[in-house]
Amino acid sequence: MVAVKTSQIVTATALRLSILWSCLFAAVGIHLPYFTVWLASQGLSNKMIAQAVAVPMLLRILTTPAIATIADRHGIARTLGFAATAACLSYTALSFAPGPALVFIGAVAVGLAQGVMPSLADALTLTEIRRLRDAGLRTLDYGRIRVFASLSVLITMLGSGALVTLLPGRQIIWLLVGISIFPAAAAIWNARQSRPARVNPRDPGKLTASPDKLRLAIVCIAAAALVQASHAEVYTFGTLHWRALGLSPGFIGIAWASGVACESVLFVAVGRLSGGERGAAGLLILGAAGAAIRWTAMSFDPPAGVLLVLQGMHALSFAATYTGSVILLGSLAGPYHRARMQGWLASAVALTTALATMAAGVLTDSLGERAYLVMAGLAVCGLALAVLAGVLKRRLDGAAAQPQSAGSGGWTVEPS
Repeated sequence: MVAVKTSQIVTATALRLSILWSCLFAAVGIHLPYFTVWLASQGLSNKMIAQAVAVPMLLRILTTPAIATIADRHGIARTLGFAATAACLSYTALSFAPGPALVFIGAVAVGLAQGVMPSLADALTLTEIRRLRDAGLRTLDYGRIRVFASLSVLITMLGSGALVTLLPGRQIIWLLVGISIFPAAAAIWNARQSRPARVNPRDPGKLTASPDKLRLAIVCIAAAALVQASHAEVYTFGTLHWRALGLSPGFIGIAWASGVACESVLFVAVGRLSGGERGAAGLLILGAAGAAIRWTAMSFDPPAGVLLVLQGMHALSFAATYTGSVILLGSLAGPYHRARMQGWLASAVALTTALATMAAGVLTDSLGERAYLVMAGLAVCGLALAVLAGVLKRRLDGAAAQPQSAGSGGWTVEPS
């Protein structure tokens, strides 16, 4: 009877988190390829579009750590519920915004609300995984929970071409308004079901347990931030460029979906292939190398067939980088700093991606597809730091294996 009950707890937790991730990313399948198209239909220039994407990232550098601190102290799930609701309301307000100036402001509001959600969802997922592990229950695989976000994006991307045909141009925003209701509802449901961690305000602990772990965390964050920033060109101008080449909305949807499909495969397999925390640094290295190759090839304006292959490399440039950094930082964070650790990662990614996005607006006008070579340069810099992170992680694991350091590595047991 007890075994059945504990199994039900694990299953219910997995189901709740999977639904949360799938709902949070449902809008991304339309927002990512077509939000900039909608912005262009509202009269925004390429530079204004780049700024509308980049400004929220710059603002999140300051807001994300503050929101993460609130989440650690008052409940990660509850804070996520507020953010998802704010995103829904921002889309709704944006649909009524007259003129480029107010559209720009509304786009910034959407970006701010959306931007904090992934890091909070990561922190919540890692917290629930650790809670089950500390209770002696069957643990959950992070990748197999996170994959539901990718599958959600895949489904909406595959249908995005048909949906945009039905609601083209200025009407795209109504798709986003409708679909943003689901993440708000799922986040609120999780907030009602989750048990907030008990935090002792007099002894919150440190971000990491040791200076060596802090050093590794900083290098990991810097590496991931550079690699993720290298996606700025394709995120901002990929669809616009492909449309200019005469590619159909259906093919563009498939191109985006192929990357998400390959990313989904990686998320499902990552637990077994990487060895969890032990292989997190290796995933980071793999992702950085994949990004450098992908953007170099993209700079030569490849034909449609090659483009699909390069989009499939999103599994490396994004998913491997993302998973490696999130899992590695999750293993380094103190028990009361889980949201803050992911928040610092999100802030660093926001900073580098914002700068890269603003640069992309200028580079695209002057260099065209050769702008991807600059993105490849960012990925190479990230690769160098990822290799350094791998070296530091190996040293840390070696020190933890010594008798005097036994028990100092890995996941920290959550205080009661």
